[in-house]
Amino acid sequence: MKLSLHSHSVPRRAFTLTELAIVILILMVVAAIYIPQIVRDREKAIRIKCVGNLKQIGLSFKVFANDHSDKFPFGVTNSLGYTNITTAWHHFQAMSNECGSAKILSCPGDRERLYNIRSDFSGGPTGLPFAGNAAVSYGSGLEADETQPNVVLAMDRNLVTNAMNLQGKLFLINARIPPPEWDGKHHWFNGNLVLADGSGQQMTKSNLGVQVAQGLASTGLATNRWLLPLLP
Repeated sequence: MKLSLHSHSVPRRAFTLTELAIVILILMVVAAIYIPQIVRDREKAIRIKCVGNLKQIGLSFKVFANDHSDKFPFGVTNSLGYTNITTAWHHFQAMSNECGSAKILSCPGDRERLYNIRSDFSGGPTGLPFAGNAAVSYGSGLEADETQPNVVLAMDRNLVTNAMNLQGKLFLINARIPPPEWDGKHHWFNGNLVLADGSGQQMTKSNLGVQVAQGLASTGLATNRWLLPLLP
């Protein structure tokens, strides 16, 4: 007599709607806890990289000044930056030997510049002159001087103002008008800069106002000028 064997499968119980809702709720709670922290950590890393870029730029300015009678490009007659108040990238091109790489001119939080990053200062497609201001995330403080450590030397370009103190590509800063503020494009309404003493600084809106006032007091000038890499 033959015996037949039959396999009996155990039926699987599906999730009920209540159980599914609980799982989704748990995932949402976990996301609400961890995603903001991930975003904050990413932004922190971006700002650290940006400040690092500005410190390298500040060092480049100082090395340039050591070789040019303590003057920055704006004050050196044979420099591309000499009295230049229209094209910010020329001030950095003037320091090509000191900067080494043009990559430091692009802030990793500046999404509008990420596709225009240049690696060198040559005249070819990889060079800064090929892209000009489109490859630069930072502006230059035209009143900066090595003898005035509190004056802003270079800064993030994400600046806005409620006053009519932006003429062409220059921010005109004086005590009679509100100081510029950071917009939300790069660092969540914050920004970074480097001072003439070479120190990189992370700046909030209120910190920026204080720094602007200190810079004006240091130069003794009625107006300080920041040349921004705006596009035509």
